[in-house]
Amino acid sequence: MAEISITTKLEELKVLFNQMKEVYYVSKVNSDLATLAAFDMELPVLSAGAADVSKIKLTTGATWTSIANAGDSDIQFQVPSVAGKINDLLLNKKAETVTMTATIDGETYEGEGYNIEPKKVIGGLFMRSEDRQTALFLPNVEGYSNFVSEQDKPGYFNVSVSPLNDAKGASIYILRKKVSE
Repeated sequence: MAEISITTKLEELKVLFNQMKEVYYVSKVNSDLATLAAFDMELPVLSAGAADVSKIKLTTGATWTSIANAGDSDIQFQVPSVAGKINDLLLNKKAETVTMTATIDGETYEGEGYNIEPKKVIGGLFMRSEDRQTALFLPNVEGYSNFVSEQDKPGYFNVSVSPLNDAKGASIYILRKKVSE
């Protein structure tokens, strides 16, 4: 009796995007990945801390991967920075630079004014996985951000994005590291 062959083995299908490690912002909506030469900025992203890890096992008993329970399937992340460019991107600027005229313990401060209403942000995102073997490119996103300040934590922005279709009809590009020849 002839043996049935398996043309694609499980290990060949194990291309995963396990953990978001790097997030880059592109201000131009519908950027073409083939000609993209620069990102506007890399967004600092908070680590979620200790993860609730689930192991995904196949019917063969082998562990396929392990994943952290992230809750909703939306694309959400936290940006722990109050640098000027981050503030301008994620908040609604209402006042230009203001400088204190008095001092506190001999120090003075300056900064810009923002309101804290959620801000709609448009552009694109490029995200690399922790092991840098895979990446996601979202050429056209609409997102909302809001600032959070809690005791015993640095101030951060909650960012939630929704991918939209680009000119080619794609809303997400799932990328694998190209093997050099």
